Amino acid sequence: PWLETADYPLSPFAEQAQQHTRQWLKNVGLEDTPYTAQRLDAYVPGLYAAYMWSDAPLEILLILSDLVGWFSCQDNLADEDCNDPDALERLIRGVHSRAFSGNSMNREPLGYALADIIQRASRLMPPLWKQRVGEQYSTYLAPCATALMHRINHTQPGVEGYDSLWRNAGGFQVCLEFIYLVHNIQLSSALYYSQPWQELRNLALNLFKAVNDLLSFPIMESPDEDIYNLLTHLRHTQGYTAEQAAIDVSQRIERWARQFVDATS
Repeated sequence: PWLETADYPLSPFAEQAQQHTRQWLKNVGLEDTPYTAQRLDAYVPGLYAAYMWSDAPLEILLILSDLVGWFSCQDNLADEDCNDPDALERLIRGVHSRAFSGNSMNREPLGYALADIIQRASRLMPPLWKQRVGEQYSTYLAPCATALMHRINHTQPGVEGYDSLWRNAGGFQVCLEFIYLVHNIQLSSALYYSQPWQELRNLALNLFKAVNDLLSFPIMESPDEDIYNLLTHLRHTQGYTAEQAAIDVSQRIERWARQFVDATS
């Protein structure tokens, strides 16, 4: 109820960003199959970015839209549809090496595309920003690999340690770093790693992930396979129905949103 009164502006560059990103994905070799095109049609990265970073100038919004489109392709190639643990680890580590270590030997489209995004964004930010983004991207490996092992073995994760992996399972920890790019915020290490800032950051990630889980659960073909969807987790660990899980997650979103506003007011 509280969130219904909030304002959700849309960037005036939404359509321009959408057209740009679809062409960019083709240019870097990621929109290469009808299946990928179908996913991108559903994902609409330009619109997503235009809501997520509504006040970004056009140059930066194009980078952000490409980032959202890139994550859709990562889901396809190195997360939801990957069934080989070794291949998944090699791919994610290869992307990290190409994008953040300048390893030009890796010619996979996924690594090349993220390197292009990081290179364009890095021109506008200090070197420490790029290193922090790389640090956040590296946290993406464990949730992906863990989820794959559960899918292979038809198991579900327990409660202990779930929150941390869940929070980093959607890639939002990387997207959050781009907020600093939008607003040209250059945080000192003393502030960036301070407890109040990290708590605020975790609240933001909780919100990103929970809203994403709530919206995606009813449209997934096999929601029980997405072990890092919070609704799936609650159904298996608490015995909830899908409706009860949705109510629980909605209440968490409301609580986290209030905590976030209280902390920033």
